Amino acid sequence: MKPDWQDLVITSHLDTVETIRKLIEDKEYEEAMEGLDELYENMSNADKRALERQLVRLMVHILKWRYQPQKRSTSWVRTIVNARREIQKLQKYMPSLNVQFIESSWQESFEDATEEAKAEMNLSRKDKFEPAPLTWQEVFEDEYLL
Repeated sequence: MKPDWQDLVITSHLDTVETIRKLIEDKEYEEAMEGLDELYENMSNADKRALERQLVRLMVHILKWRYQPQKRSTSWVRTIVNARREIQKLQKYMPSLNVQFIESSWQESFEDATEEAKAEMNLSRKDKFEPAPLTWQEVFEDEYLL
């Protein structure tokens, strides 16, 4: 019976690898390659989503820093530093998550960050919050200190 690779990959990477290993032992190379392709795609997408989540987290805190200066805290500074470090680690682990990838995710990440920052700043849906776009320098180069 042919494995449901999408379901298997979502359920367990370990089970996926074990199934691929068994297929290779049984010399069912074509089916094993399908499993490897699906596993690779899933893992690649997971890294992309992780970077995008860190980018949104970073942008949220920079927006709050910009629009709520009276509430700045060391916690915000730590979050900014940590998110930048996590993005660098993801880029080191997966070089395709480069500047071009970040730029391609920038607008959507900024929109998500704007909504999240609005909620964290306790603004209602009726409140107009249209922040000026963040720059690369603000997000990745500026230093945030108390």
